[in-house]
Amino acid sequence: MSVTTSSISDFDFKKYTILIVDDHPYSLEILSNTLTRAGFQIAVAIDAKGVFEQIRSHRPELILLDIMMPGMDGFEICKRLKEDSSTFNIPIIFMTALSDFESKIEGFSLGAVDYITKPFQQEEVLARVKVQLMLCNLTQTLEKQNKILEREILQRENAEASLIKVNQELEIRVNERTLKLSLAIKRIRQAQIQLVRQKQELETEVKKRTIKLHQINQQLQQEIIERKQAEEQIKISLKEKEILLKEIHHRVKNNLLVVASLLEFQAGYVEELETIKMFEDSQRRIYSMALIHEQLYYSHNLGKLDFSQYLKALVDKLAESYDLSEHNIQLLIDAESIDLNIETAHPCGLIVNELIANSFEHAFPEKRKGNIWLTMHRNQEHQITLIVKDDGIGFPTDLNFQNTESLGLQLVCTLTKQLEGTIDLNWSNGTCFQITFAELNYCKRI
Repeated sequence: MSVTTSSISDFDFKKYTILIVDDHPYSLEILSNTLTRAGFQIAVAIDAKGVFEQIRSHRPELILLDIMMPGMDGFEICKRLKEDSSTFNIPIIFMTALSDFESKIEGFSLGAVDYITKPFQQEEVLARVKVQLMLCNLTQTLEKQNKILEREILQRENAEASLIKVNQELEIRVNERTLKLSLAIKRIRQAQIQLVRQKQELETEVKKRTIKLHQINQQLQQEIIERKQAEEQIKISLKEKEILLKEIHHRVKNNLLVVASLLEFQAGYVEELETIKMFEDSQRRIYSMALIHEQLYYSHNLGKLDFSQYLKALVDKLAESYDLSEHNIQLLIDAESIDLNIETAHPCGLIVNELIANSFEHAFPEKRKGNIWLTMHRNQEHQITLIVKDDGIGFPTDLNFQNTESLGLQLVCTLTKQLEGTIDLNWSNGTCFQITFAELNYCKRI
């Protein structure tokens, strides 16, 4: 089961209706114009009666509610909406000129999700409205997925209970047949003993040897049966481990995507460009790791993945992240089909992510036209060469890339050491990073 995450830019605001409740025409006009320009559908009400009529005719996705209203105030309207199961889940943002702490506490206790203080700041209004809509959407999605997961758990528990019952019944049958067989063998042996006593000495010796050979044959047959049973059990165990490993890859990918989504949400609350970039860089690194687990999940060999296919998917993700449609940059891939284990793929994927991101961000200033080449090949000594090259403005010659404050290059150098490889930089005709390494060999996993 996957977790779907969205950014604010992914939302189609035309399908969202916002109900504005305020008895001041000026405030209504400002909010209506602001939200309409942002792409929202708008409904308005100036009193409690209008609120309930609007909700009955067309249920909004969010309500902006003024506290100071004629007749029934905003607190009472909010209370009634939250007492009604049909309107309980509609998020409410209070609008007020009041700044006292008690009013805000009362509003939150009644079920409001946020406050907007008058006079309005258009950017603040849009930011708070969009965040609450996204939170509401994610909450609904998580609730649906939790219900699906609960059903799956119940189905698995029922299947396990059925399997236990079948195993118990089978064990009883096996024990009954074993007992019958033992009794039959006992009767046969008694008859053989009685017959031996009636025979001559030589015949008795022959019969004894025959019995001994018969016992040996039974032991061999039992050993064959036990070995076949052991082989079947091994096959079942291997299948269970394969299913478990697929589930682990699936869940690790989902958890990484959740972390990336949380970083995206957190970035929405900061304004410093440097901090926002740190969040975006972290998201790209997490996506590069999540992509490995996604490809392993669909791979026939759960221990390794075709790294050339992974590179194509990673490059597509980076191109989408940097929106190459608005830049004159062409990205060319020449990658041999190489299967890598997860211990090697993780650091290698992060290295590619950092070096291509470095070229996107620094090699082509002012939308300069250029190319980025990504090549990967294995030589006869099983050494893998990874090259990331661009024809941009070039790496500063006075800067030691192995001793720089850039977190990305620090990470590249650290990961190269983790791969027990080497890294070289060529300044001619742009920037060219060449990394040479061999696949890491780890002990067999249990």
